[in-house]
Amino acid sequence: MDMDMDMMNTSPAWWTPAAWIYLLACVISAALLSYEIYGRRQPQQVPAMKPVWPISALFLGPLTLLLYARWGRAHRQNDTAPRPAKMTWLLMALLPGAAASTVAHLIGVPLVFGAGWTIAGEALWAVALFILILATVMLFVFEAAAAAGQRVSRPVGLFLGAFMTVLAFDVGMVGWMLYLHSGGLMQPITHVVFTAQMQIGMLLGMLTALPIAGWLTPKSVMAGASTPT
Repeated sequence: MDMDMDMMNTSPAWWTPAAWIYLLACVISAALLSYEIYGRRQPQQVPAMKPVWPISALFLGPLTLLLYARWGRAHRQNDTAPRPAKMTWLLMALLPGAAASTVAHLIGVPLVFGAGWTIAGEALWAVALFILILATVMLFVFEAAAAAGQRVSRPVGLFLGAFMTVLAFDVGMVGWMLYLHSGGLMQPITHVVFTAQMQIGMLLGMLTALPIAGWLTPKSVMAGASTPT
């Protein structure tokens, strides 16, 4: 308890209200996208991306609404909007990995800390390993579904691509967590500021995964995303 209080004393007072505001914006964005995709059954350019958009909103917030409006919906035949460019494919390669890591994080953090699992005496390493394994499996399943019926990489290639993407994501995410931990800035996992800190980690993870996602795009997501449905 004293350790938690000491950590809280090292954080600026404005972190708490800012974290609540952003968390609320993220939840509302995720709810709106869920209603748009599942409630209204809005046609998607990439059907496999349906669950990815609401999950992405949990850390990208309202920005996801803009990305979805531009690149998520299937355009009508008479729509004058330009055909999606390579940025679309890059986004489709990047968001699924980030979404998989987000879900793995939501499961892994309370599970690992609650069970008291550690590696080399640190729960942080156990969390990182758990997220790497679970997120890789989820991303592989997504890419296999997105590539169904397409002549893309074989299962081994898809799995290695998923592993490399999640590993690159973890460079930013875990690096951020190490920075917070070493600086005494990481908040208790039950505090809203911890949630905001992890959302920042998701964004940093997307940046470190960007080169790998760009390299893998032609082999995985592009084939499944090139034809609007």
